[in-house]
Amino acid sequence: MADVLRAEWFDIDDGNKGAFIDWFHGTYLPELQAQTGISWVGNYAIVRPKGKGDPRKQETDDPIVAPGRDYVVLTAAPTASVYFQKNNVIETLEAKHIDQLSQRENYRQAVFIEEESVPGPERRALPSGSGAPPAMQIGNYNTVTPEDELELARWYRQERFPRLSVTRGMIQGRKMLSLAGWPKHGVLWEFTSMDEEEDSFEPRFVAADRDENWQGRHVLEYVIHGPHGPHAGRRIWPDEYPHTPAE
Repeated sequence: MADVLRAEWFDIDDGNKGAFIDWFHGTYLPELQAQTGISWVGNYAIVRPKGKGDPRKQETDDPIVAPGRDYVVLTAAPTASVYFQKNNVIETLEAKHIDQLSQRENYRQAVFIEEESVPGPERRALPSGSGAPPAMQIGNYNTVTPEDELELARWYRQERFPRLSVTRGMIQGRKMLSLAGWPKHGVLWEFTSMDEEEDSFEPRFVAADRDENWQGRHVLEYVIHGPHGPHAGRRIWPDEYPHTPAE
């Protein structure tokens, strides 16, 4: 069964970061993971890009779309009802910890269902449903016209998907559609690790070229990304703690 994934983007003020992460990793995320209906949870520290990136990339400037960029929490469940049914476990837990969670800045979320999953060469490292990947890149975006939608669907199947099976370190790639949130489209690229110098996994896809010879437009010419997207990073919960605990 495919996961229904909630993504949460947010920042934390530097002055509160240590104490918040101690609490978030030590109390909140373990409680969330333990709730009935939650399959797995992962928190990721996002690496900020070092350069300006491709000049063709477009990002939304809609002020209602919060620009969180430093952390992404992924929560997986077997059905969308876990997120939306009355008195669901997530809303109950969030109400319990509302004061601490209010420290998150630039917060937004989206809930995605899986459109298609494509295995990578490292699929055996993390069978589907067994947990949060050690590293990932999440994209979230919209298009403008129906013709763009058709182009996008073809591009994934004729250019991007064929590369996933030979992309270095790839566990699986998920193309997703949104049930709630700003984006209609999403992708989750799951990896076994992220190199120290990397700030994006896109060069790995370029290196996995299999002479697909895509004849259409470049995808960056017509998709509109969420703020600062896509976001690539390493899992810091569970199992990694990249800061000195607060006094």
